[in-house]
Amino acid sequence: MTTDAPHPTADDTPSGYASALAELEQILAELEDDDIDVDVLASRVERAAALVRFCRARLQDAQLKVQEIVADLEDLAANPVAPEGP
Repeated sequence: MTTDAPHPTADDTPSGYASALAELEQILAELEDDDIDVDVLASRVERAAALVRFCRARLQDAQLKVQEIVADLEDLAANPVAPEGP
């Protein structure tokens, strides 16, 4: 699959996880195509590597946030707030 449209460079930051994943899937499809231009091959592989790093970082951030939330909920369950009464 060869296109004349410019591809994002490795330094271009995706708008989010979903767009990065979609672009990564597109690159993989291009790489599976026997007609890929050798001149763009290295840049597409470089872009794919950047997208993988971006996605991993997003997943790690999400995992940390979830762990913090779960820890807070466990703390609340272990130390319930006494209801205010008359």
